[in-house]
Amino acid sequence: MNDQERTTSTSSNAEIRLTLLAEPSSVVLARELVRYALTAWNFQGDLVHDSMLVMSEIVTNAVAAARGSQIRLRCALQNQALLLECWDPCPALPISRVTTTTDENGRGLTIIAACAKEVGIRPAATGQGKIIWALMPI
Repeated sequence: MNDQERTTSTSSNAEIRLTLLAEPSSVVLARELVRYALTAWNFQGDLVHDSMLVMSEIVTNAVAAARGSQIRLRCALQNQALLLECWDPCPALPISRVTTTTDENGRGLTIIAACAKEVGIRPAATGQGKIIWALMPI
């Protein structure tokens, strides 16, 4: 199920949400959600590219954790900051690991941390699952 949940926009606050299935093809849709939101909010260049990369890494983790389940994405401007979030129903936290240049996976959290101003994981308010978030420098 891929459906846009809500888009709001005011001069001080804007957000867009999307519910997707935790499948590899959803990573592309997550990147496009970020591109759409940021260009609509008149951002360009490195912020758009880095934010697309960060969201794709966050969603890749969600796909690995909860394949076949629904995930929820959110891209929001709040208090002069860009917030990227992904909820998945799996309570297990992603584990950061040391990788080598030949490893084909395992670099996602490192990439997110390198691009974002702040990164975090919090339990969902409903008590089900977790939200991985990144605050991007504007």
